[in-house]
Amino acid sequence: MAKRAASPKAARPTLRRASAPAKRTNSRGKGAAAPQAPSPAARPTRPPAAPDKPPAAPPAPIYVLSDSTGNLGRHVLTAILTQFPPAAFTLETRGFLREPRQIAAVLEQVARRPGMVFHGMLDPQHKRLIADGCEKIGVGSCDLTGPFVRFIAEHSGLTPGRNHDLLHHVDEAYQRRIRALEFTLEHDDSLGLQSLSEADIVLVGVSRTSKTPTSIYLAQLGYRVANVSLAPQVQPPRELLELGQPKVVGLAIEPRVLAEIRHRRGQQWRMDAGDRYTDPREVAKEIAWVRDLFRRQGWPVIDVTNQAVEETAAKIVHTLGVAPSAAPASAHP
Repeated sequence: MAKRAASPKAARPTLRRASAPAKRTNSRGKGAAAPQAPSPAARPTRPPAAPDKPPAAPPAPIYVLSDSTGNLGRHVLTAILTQFPPAAFTLETRGFLREPRQIAAVLEQVARRPGMVFHGMLDPQHKRLIADGCEKIGVGSCDLTGPFVRFIAEHSGLTPGRNHDLLHHVDEAYQRRIRALEFTLEHDDSLGLQSLSEADIVLVGVSRTSKTPTSIYLAQLGYRVANVSLAPQVQPPRELLELGQPKVVGLAIEPRVLAEIRHRRGQQWRMDAGDRYTDPREVAKEIAWVRDLFRRQGWPVIDVTNQAVEETAAKIVHTLGVAPSAAPASAHP
C-alpha cells in the first residue's frame, strides 16, 4: 500500500511565542511575575546641572577723608547707607590728613581700588586738591562740610576759622562730660543708691533690658545717668521709690525676645542661670510684674524690643524733657 504523504500542516514550521517573564515563587509556592527592567525611554533622566552662579560682587568702597578723626563723615554716611542694600558698601576712613603729601598718598589708594570719596577738610586748598585728584582718577567726590560752612558764613556775616585744635578742645564742657560718664559708671546696676537723687536720668527694668549700654550712651551726651535693676523677689530700693522730680524711665521688652537674649548670654558665659531666668513663661510673669510696678509708680515706659540704643536714648530724653548737666557731645569731622 502506498504511503500517505505528510500533511501540509505538519510540514509548516512551528511559531513559538515569546517566552513569558520568569515567575518568582513566593512562600506559598505561587508564581509571581518578576519586575521587568524599565526600558531606556522609561528610565528617569537626571536634570541638567544648573550653571554656577557668578560670585557676588565685593562691597564697593566709600572713602571718608578728614583732617581730624573722621567721626562726622562716618556717622553721616552710616545713617545714609541704611537706606541702601546691606553690604553694598564698605566705609574706609582716613583721618588726620593735614599735609598735601598725605592726601596724595590716600588718592593713590583710591586709584588702586576706586570708590566714592567724601571729605570734611578745613583748608579750602585741601578740598580742591581732593576734588581735582578724584576727577583725574575718575571717581566722584563730595564735600561734607564746605556747603554748611559757606551757608553759615553768608547768613551770619562771620568769617570761619581753620583751627583744628578747636574741634576737640579740652575745656570745662569736656570735663563736665567726663564727670557725667564717671557718675554713670559709679551708679551702674543699683550702685551708689545714696546719691541716686543727683542723677539727671534713672533707668529701671529687669535684667537684660539694655539699661547699662543706654546709660553709657546718654553719659557720652552729657547726662548723669543711674540704672537700677528690678526683680520680683527683691523689694525695689527705698531711694528709688522716694525720688521726687520726674527722672525715672522704665524699660520693658517682649518676653519672648528677653528669654532669647538671656539664653544666649547664658551660653556665652557658660553659666546655668536656672529655668526661671530663661523660661518664657516665667519671663512673661516677670515683665507683667515690672509693668505693673511702672504703672503704680507713674513712671513712663519705653519698649526696647529690637530697638537700637541711640533710638532708646532719644526717646528717653524726649519723654523726660531733661537737659544734660554737661554740654552735649558734638560730632566733629
